[in-house]
Amino acid sequence: MRNHSKRPFFHHSITQLEALFQSSQNCSQLLKQLADELQHRDTLRATKLREEVAAALNTMKNPKFSPPPIITPHPAAPSQATPPAKDWGLDEPSSILAAWTALEALTPQTYRRPEDFASGDRACVADLPSTDLPWRRGERSHPKRRLFYHVVLGCIHMGRATEDLIRAFGEDEERPSRIQEKSAIAAVMIDQNGVVVEDKAVAVSSFAWALPLALQGKLGELGQWPSIEGRAVEELTKLVDRVDDKGKRLSLDWANILAAHNWLATRFGLPHHLIEKPSFAIRVYHYFKAKTPPEPALLNSFFLNDLSRVSAGLAAGTLPAGLRAYLGMAAPASTFDLLENTAALEQAVSPALTPAARWPVPGGFPLVLLQQAAVNLARTELRQGGIVAVNGPPGTGKTTLLRDLVAGCVLDRALAMATFEDPEAAFTPSGEKVAVGDKAFFHLYRLDERLKGHEILVASSNNKAVENVSKELPATKAMGRVDYSGYFKLISDVVLNTDRADEDGTPVDPTDTWGLIAAVLGNARNRAAFQKAFWWHEDFAFRLYLKAAKGDPVVREIKDPASGEILERRPPAVVETEAPPTAGQAKANWRRARDRMARLHQEIQAELTSLEEVRRRCLTLDKLRRALAEGRSQLDLMREQADRHETYLERVQVELQAARDAWGPLSNQLFQLRACRPGLLARLFRTKSWREWMARLAPIAQAEKTASDRLKRCEGPVTDAQRSLADWNSRVRTLEDQLTAQQEQADTLSRAVDEDRGRLGNRLVDADFFAQSHTDWNLASPWLPDDLHRKREDLFLAALDVHRAFIDVAAQKVLHNLSILMDTFAVGPPPELVKKGLLGELWSTLFLVVPVLSTTFASVERMLGALPPQSLGWLLVDEAGQALPQAATGAILRAKRTIVVGDPLQIPPVVTLPDRLNAQICSYFNVTRKLWAAPDASCQTLADRTSRFQGSFRSDQGPRQVGMPLLVHRRCQEPMFGIANRIAYDGQMVHAAKPDDGNSIGNILGPSRWFDLDGTADSKWCAAEGEVVVDLLRRLADGGVVDPELFIITPFRSVAQEMRRRLDRERSLFAHLRITPGDWTANHVGTIHTVQGREADAVMLVLGAPMAAQNGARAWATGTPNILNVAVSRAKKNFYVIGSYGAWSGMGHARELGHPTVMPRERLQAASAKPGID
Repeated sequence: MRNHSKRPFFHHSITQLEALFQSSQNCSQLLKQLADELQHRDTLRATKLREEVAAALNTMKNPKFSPPPIITPHPAAPSQATPPAKDWGLDEPSSILAAWTALEALTPQTYRRPEDFASGDRACVADLPSTDLPWRRGERSHPKRRLFYHVVLGCIHMGRATEDLIRAFGEDEERPSRIQEKSAIAAVMIDQNGVVVEDKAVAVSSFAWALPLALQGKLGELGQWPSIEGRAVEELTKLVDRVDDKGKRLSLDWANILAAHNWLATRFGLPHHLIEKPSFAIRVYHYFKAKTPPEPALLNSFFLNDLSRVSAGLAAGTLPAGLRAYLGMAAPASTFDLLENTAALEQAVSPALTPAARWPVPGGFPLVLLQQAAVNLARTELRQGGIVAVNGPPGTGKTTLLRDLVAGCVLDRALAMATFEDPEAAFTPSGEKVAVGDKAFFHLYRLDERLKGHEILVASSNNKAVENVSKELPATKAMGRVDYSGYFKLISDVVLNTDRADEDGTPVDPTDTWGLIAAVLGNARNRAAFQKAFWWHEDFAFRLYLKAAKGDPVVREIKDPASGEILERRPPAVVETEAPPTAGQAKANWRRARDRMARLHQEIQAELTSLEEVRRRCLTLDKLRRALAEGRSQLDLMREQADRHETYLERVQVELQAARDAWGPLSNQLFQLRACRPGLLARLFRTKSWREWMARLAPIAQAEKTASDRLKRCEGPVTDAQRSLADWNSRVRTLEDQLTAQQEQADTLSRAVDEDRGRLGNRLVDADFFAQSHTDWNLASPWLPDDLHRKREDLFLAALDVHRAFIDVAAQKVLHNLSILMDTFAVGPPPELVKKGLLGELWSTLFLVVPVLSTTFASVERMLGALPPQSLGWLLVDEAGQALPQAATGAILRAKRTIVVGDPLQIPPVVTLPDRLNAQICSYFNVTRKLWAAPDASCQTLADRTSRFQGSFRSDQGPRQVGMPLLVHRRCQEPMFGIANRIAYDGQMVHAAKPDDGNSIGNILGPSRWFDLDGTADSKWCAAEGEVVVDLLRRLADGGVVDPELFIITPFRSVAQEMRRRLDRERSLFAHLRITPGDWTANHVGTIHTVQGREADAVMLVLGAPMAAQNGARAWATGTPNILNVAVSRAKKNFYVIGSYGAWSGMGHARELGHPTVMPRERLQAASAKPGID
């Protein structure tokens, strides 16, 4: 037998040796033993491990240049999903968060060109390698900027990676194309000399780590990214941050860059055919006064860091109420269907719950019933925090509803402000200050808690949605009081138009505003644009206004651009036009504004209280009427009982009389017989006379006794019957008296209610209100008369005046806090402020000035990352049906109250992973995919489940429960409204669009119809359908239409792409239509997904997929209501379908389109594609 004593690992498998190596990299003796053993093995895995052991031994000799320890195992052959490493509870919050983390780990940030890292600025791209690295050439920075380099350590080709995932997990019908996209593997930030910066220098891509695991089926490990990331960053930092023998930090060189790339590829097990080596760095010009270096670009999902925060909060038991409910930890104990439970709906719209302020809408139209219910319930349900959902189908006034919520929050803060005699007392020194120059400081002030909790953040996954809300609110067309412009209008004009300005800042096609009520923030570009306009504009900066308001002299110097000579000194325009008051004027203004608001508020509250008394009268009257109806029914029953007792009494009285009549003669006979009874001697000697007498006595006595017994038996029932009848008669009289009194009370109340009805009309919500038709009660507005609505508008404007007056008095405190915050926009928050939890004070100050700020979910973490939980008062989520469930977690975490508005039957969230991979990840973590993972689940569906107040719609798959429903639709004409209403909303929406006054497109092309043609196609694109679109556009051009308000949409990306290409050839046609081909097609031609949240006079739906073999594509597009619902609800006046009627009209929800009474069909002959005219 051989002696293996010199080979202690002789019996170890290669897997065991690999594991041993993982745990022993710091033990040189063990590594030498491993190296000796591996000399005897020649498999591929053994060879690879032998090289790594040798590298590790070399590391111990020269640690400064060594690769870090292995983080993940080497890739093995693809396998099925590994069994669960832990017992994940079904739909437990920890399971859900782990699944979301795994999904996001596979969802990286991507780019197409290097300049995408620099907002498209190609000048910031430094190509690598070159004859010399840019930081070794001594490149110079820009004025007042420090130069850094963001070195990208290679990338993954997303097209190839997606192909590999598809091979492993299968293809889906439609998926965003990623052929030209790449994902960075890692990045490192270095300074101007090439030295790695000291803080947050390295970023590592979760996708680079997760992709090999997914391809191997190791899905359970994907949830571990939060624990992996820190180690990966630490070890990669050790690799790139080198020092020489004297401890001097070395500049990053090309060899080290390649070594880092190779280490990442090896350690993560990235297949070589998927990756590309480092080829560029990005020049970063950082503000020279910034205390911290720039962070590396975001490589990973926007949501991973916040998911980690939420997981930590879950483990610590500190999640706020809204997030607990969102994760299913606090389901409502009971729910109320507002479409069925009229009592709940009546209470929801009560005057007592109606906010005292409202938005001044153009025309002065009040909210309709369900809109007002949603506003009232949102404020009531969220008084102590939490989350509610509003279901808003297209065109049902979601933005209108949000405006009233904003008005209520503005008033809430104004009332809190009014509790201070001196606004400056609302600010107290925090003890922290930030240096400005060499000798000056900005002091940070804490806000009184009463001023917090009113911040409003609007967020969405849809860029257009959040911009629309934030840009609509300040626009003059959103303000019904055209005479009001008292809330920093001119500053608002600059802020709103900052993205529509030419090079010198002059607005192009500017939008007029009424006040600084809202602003768009979010990504770095938007924040920089806001900062530039709001804080640093030369003429209209809010900073200049505050300096003037606190008494500083403010002068603008106009210089000669050539010589730099000062030509003129004058006050900035904001000082001249907005006229900041002096300190004395500011305090006087403060007292006046506060007193005026208080008077208005008191008047409105008194009127609302009076209306609540009217409601109480109505409720009392309704209760009385029900009591009267019930009492009358009861009285009828009681009278029937009395009648029955009277009848019974008569019967027993007859029986009693008969008994008396029978007993009387017998009693007389007996009396007479006893009177002639024989004497004593006859009785003693029982004489014949005695015997004869006794013979006569016996039968008479017996008969009398029988009659007497009968008489006694008849007397009891009569007595009882008399007593019962008297009792029932008394009860009848008592109830009659009670009903008479109730009737008198009801008559009095009825007269009072009739008077109220004469004043309020159909706004009085009583029992008769819900007896109206479904349409009528939905269109009605509850309770408040027009004059009170106008007072509520006045109160909102008075609340804004209070805000302005408050700011004027406290200008110095506001200036200091906002100065610090504006600096954080450029360089990030000072660590000490984050550590001490003071960042919220700065943001609350900004919200105090600009009540509504918006962001996409993608920008929440970078914009508000250091903000503690529940720092914001209100989060309003718009278009929530489009948002991934996990996308909203970070925003909900930071808000005390969340209102989620959207519609699950619009376009669902976009998912880039193969469907089967998505399903397997959810299965591994024991998560019900349809409930918690997109595309079936969304932010909206999760929020819908949290709401006590809901609505129910029938659907093909059973009842569909949603949040508080909105039903009055004001956008689309028929047939679009009817189609959407039938396929998606159970026919419950109410049509309230203005009558169609005609439009140029409809006048030329005719009413809505289906242009039916049977074209041929090799792909989903049918050239003949494209020619129909071109022909229709030519007809518009011939009819004199210019810049048509028209969308050309399709369910399929390939059809949209080919349609744009075809139209780009029609230069002459576009010239006649007076539109620019590239710009117009980019904004007006695309998939149905691209027009979510938008509208146009007319829509052309190009179906494509005409061939029999493409049935799967058609089934995908029509299997749920979502795609067709969005398509038809974009068109306000006309809707044209272009494609094969035979192929599509029998498919799913397209059957509704194909019904001849819905969409007339015009049969066309398919023609071959014609060349365009240049």
